[in-house]
Amino acid sequence: MHDMVSSMRFFPRARFALLAQLFLLLLSFSICAQAQLRTDEGLGGQWRINSIARLMSGLPPMLPAHVEYAESESWQQHSASMKAGWDRMRNGQIAAMTAWRDTAVSPTCPSGKTLLYPFSGPDFFNAWWMFPDCETFVMFGLEHIGQVPDFDSLPDRQRERLLADVRAATTDFFKRNYFITENMAKQLRTAQLRGVIPVVMISMAVSGLDVLRIVPMQIPAVARAENEAAPRGRPMRNLRGVSVEFRVPGTPTVRRLNYFSVDATDRGLAHHPEFLRYLRSLGQTTTFVKSASYLLHGREFKSMRETLLDVSGVLVQDDSGIPYSALVERGWQVSLHGKYNVPIPPFQRAFQAQLDQAYKSQGAAPLPFVFGYQFHDARDQRSNVMVGRRGNAPRPARNADNQRLPASIHALLGH
Repeated sequence: MHDMVSSMRFFPRARFALLAQLFLLLLSFSICAQAQLRTDEGLGGQWRINSIARLMSGLPPMLPAHVEYAESESWQQHSASMKAGWDRMRNGQIAAMTAWRDTAVSPTCPSGKTLLYPFSGPDFFNAWWMFPDCETFVMFGLEHIGQVPDFDSLPDRQRERLLADVRAATTDFFKRNYFITENMAKQLRTAQLRGVIPVVMISMAVSGLDVLRIVPMQIPAVARAENEAAPRGRPMRNLRGVSVEFRVPGTPTVRRLNYFSVDATDRGLAHHPEFLRYLRSLGQTTTFVKSASYLLHGREFKSMRETLLDVSGVLVQDDSGIPYSALVERGWQVSLHGKYNVPIPPFQRAFQAQLDQAYKSQGAAPLPFVFGYQFHDARDQRSNVMVGRRGNAPRPARNADNQRLPASIHALLGH
């Protein structure tokens, strides 16, 4: 080292070149460190919400005020845990699911521009990666709407509690690719983590999406005729929901997720007939049903089942969705994928003999990703998907000129 320094005294050009290289290296490090930082002008006033979403999901924040906290040991541990979970989803689920979708369903939104996802809970993640070309996502479930965590006002101990609640709320999803209703009832009602909004924010963050606006959404109650008796139970009130506007960075299209917290049984909808009217106003939809506790098999969901059959142009579901026999009766064309067997406990009674026979006769190919209810064990091959098309609707042709996902999204997939 001494010899090199001495020689530089006699060769100022070499010394200048070395200093220049060091400067450029430091500059590149600075640019990389600030690459995630963005301004209010660049994100329509929602940069703070997006930065909070990134902190919860284990990604570097984009708000300068959050950078110091992201350097803490507790956040670094949280980030490592979340990153491991998302990496498993990306490597073992997303790439295979999207490749299968392009061939078996459609590389674009298959029917209309609206995706309808009943009994979704907070699972925006699968809806987006299965149908990223849809412009409106309508989701509903019993889970309440909730709110954006007030991260900036929380003391460090409560911030750590919030991150721990996030890890608890996403554990089932990372492990099974679905949320368990009974667990969500507790996990999404903690002091720091409330409702589906935080989980949706996390899903959007890890999917590389920008949240533009989160606003209440209300469907006015339908007036009843004078001779129409009001249903027993709670009085009529406006059905409330939330609309999350978002976009893929670098694209002009503003997309929307409309989520409603609603009891979709016949009895529950008797108080809110406006919700079925709203669903029918969407036009022909692409409908997605996954891990739905076989609710649509029950008599108490007749109104919802009939509505979904009426509004759907294309239906992508596992066996927990609309019974196969109902699709056959309506004259739907149904292609089967994966393997069908007796459902896992406690849903064994939902076994469909007609669907079982159809799988045996069609000789469906194995599904290259996990889907719906199964044990997530290499020996368990009960992942199944039905792709239904109304009547004699033609199968959408695969077109090389269809919209491509932006490079930022492909980067998330490791393409």
